[in-house]
Amino acid sequence: MIEAFSLRTAHLFDDALASQARLRYRVFVEHRALPHSYYDGMEYDEFDTPAAVYLVWRDPALVVRGLIRLVPTSVPYMMEKYYAGLCQRRPLPKTPRIWESTRVCVDRTFDPEHRKLIMPMLLCGVEEFSRQNDIDAVVGVTRQHLLEHFFPGKVEWLCEPVEVEGERESAFYIPLEHMRPLAHCRRYGLPNHVLSLEPPSDRIAA
Repeated sequence: MIEAFSLRTAHLFDDALASQARLRYRVFVEHRALPHSYYDGMEYDEFDTPAAVYLVWRDPALVVRGLIRLVPTSVPYMMEKYYAGLCQRRPLPKTPRIWESTRVCVDRTFDPEHRKLIMPMLLCGVEEFSRQNDIDAVVGVTRQHLLEHFFPGKVEWLCEPVEVEGERESAFYIPLEHMRPLAHCRRYGLPNHVLSLEPPSDRIAA
């Protein structure tokens, strides 16, 4: 299951908000040695605002092992502030119908058999969240081969690759109709619905 929460609903999901920040610290600060802001083993940035929605995959111990953060482009967002020059083949979006995907990560230390399911499920969660919230497309910045693995020939790249935090990356645009990684859904037998905006009833806070 993929769970989605914001600052408004995070209290219903145990410590998932802190757990996703701890995963980000391990991935971006410890593993990649990027100069990101952190405190007490938790990574954060200026876009962790009430507008942000966190899609997470948690293990049975409720530890976040995979994350995609979504932010509407109608509010300040990362590509707008830091990578606007990469949006060369489309106007820079500023609308509640296009959201930005950032802080995408999976725990590399987690069991490989389960880990291979996390990103396909997160991407399915993005597609379902987009359908439920009248989102037409998702944008962001990443390495081209990562998205082409899930969406071969379906990603609209908005620039040629440039160096971003030590990697060759490009800005991308994925319309709603291409957001679901269909080949991976078939390969792993993923269900048609993976997204939950509420925790299971046995975990709802009293």
